[in-house]
Amino acid sequence: MFQGLARYVPTVNDATVRGMIYPRRSLVLVTGVPGAGKSTLLRRLFGLRGNEERTVLTAEGVRVIDSLQSRYQLGPLLGRVPYPLWRWVVHVLHLARMAAALRGGPVVVHECGTRSPVRVLLALLCRLRRYEMHVLMIDATPREARNGQNARGRRVTERSHRAHSRRWRRLRAAARHGPAAFAPGARSLLALDRRRARELAWIRFGPCANIRGPLHAAMESPPTRLELVMSDT
Repeated sequence: MFQGLARYVPTVNDATVRGMIYPRRSLVLVTGVPGAGKSTLLRRLFGLRGNEERTVLTAEGVRVIDSLQSRYQLGPLLGRVPYPLWRWVVHVLHLARMAAALRGGPVVVHECGTRSPVRVLLALLCRLRRYEMHVLMIDATPREARNGQNARGRRVTERSHRAHSRRWRRLRAAARHGPAAFAPGARSLLALDRRRARELAWIRFGPCANIRGPLHAAMESPPTRLELVMSDT
């Protein structure tokens, strides 16, 4: 498993709880094939209900964007039309929502990551808005992804499932060469299987000066792969 610029640190009450800290001006992409557990992770870490129609702004100032928000927003207008015919509209609105969210504060986004043009476009937006892009990959097997789709009650077609899985395998192999292999200019990349993704307890944004070996200082250097560490403080 390959891992990126991120740290495990203990909370006050439980030294085994794990989390990650990123700089405030960051776009964190939570990626994975359909059914990998991206929406589940966002709901658990950021308190989403799963039925929102707009970008969620948390009390900590984090904008959280799930692609379902765009689908639910358009549903009342296009719900009578078969979804495959207006799926592309959801994708366009999702991209527009991401672009609008880059206002200086942290942004966390649900994005499968298997489409190269989308990755390049997001990298360009981050460069223009002076954001750092960080990638969290939830690495699910095709069977795990299918089970996840069944559990949520929404299945992609078999053809789409195979295409996503095929592109994901290529992306996963390429990303072993570093974050920039995922998207130009990406500053960190962390891959977790579904079990370790369930163990992730929080994602926070802000200065890292109180953490030994500050993450912020590490990010001043060119992108590289670092091992996750457990603080003993």
